[in-house]
Amino acid sequence: MFLDFYKTDLQATYALWPVPLLFLAYLILTGGRGRDGDADARFVRVYALVFAAESLLDSFATGPLSRWLGIAGSGAGTAVMVAFVLLGDFRVLLLLLRLARPTLRPLQLAAEAALWTLPVPLVAYGVDSVLQAVAGPLPGQTIWLLYELAFLALALWLRKAALARWVGPGRAPRLAYLRSVATYVAGYYALWVTADVLILILGLDAGWLLRIVPNQLYYSFYVPFVFFRFFASPENASSSTSTHASR
Repeated sequence: MFLDFYKTDLQATYALWPVPLLFLAYLILTGGRGRDGDADARFVRVYALVFAAESLLDSFATGPLSRWLGIAGSGAGTAVMVAFVLLGDFRVLLLLLRLARPTLRPLQLAAEAALWTLPVPLVAYGVDSVLQAVAGPLPGQTIWLLYELAFLALALWLRKAALARWVGPGRAPRLAYLRSVATYVAGYYALWVTADVLILILGLDAGWLLRIVPNQLYYSFYVPFVFFRFFASPENASSSTSTHASR
């Protein structure tokens, strides 16, 4: 029952659009809390604009568009899906690295974010291959559970250890912000893990209903969260207020 609804375009695409569309309208109509401010604030505004649009494209390209083009279920369709999965993780690592280490040059930033994106799919693919060799064919959802577990571990490690080293001393508000982003990301990955455990191990159809929640957190609310949380941070609130006062 829930699986049938989960597969519909209403759940997988169109229900994911209202929040990003409203957020894009906000950015366009307000200038995204002003067009001035420091380099970090300008980066966050551009980042929010780009990845709010990307979230809309993701759910459309991997769903209705792939079917209209006749590539759904084919190698090309799988390649499109995997590319957007990796891009969804790249956007997180790009934000964390840029705001933790603002001296990184753009090409270096993109390269480092891309490199940090690779270990999770490699681990998931490697473990899945070993399990298939040992236990025989496994459900297709298995590799996604492994991927989710691997990125959950990465997000928790970033929050616990790496971010403090990247940010350095004397920037407590920035570290708190970046840890809140890592916590948010760990939250939707933990929900995906829970849902897939219900589906794969316990055989519960309700797992598909639970999966709708992290989908919304990932596609709809991630970009607004990182945007508004950034400007609510004590490190950035003053510049945002002064920008509004000058408009």
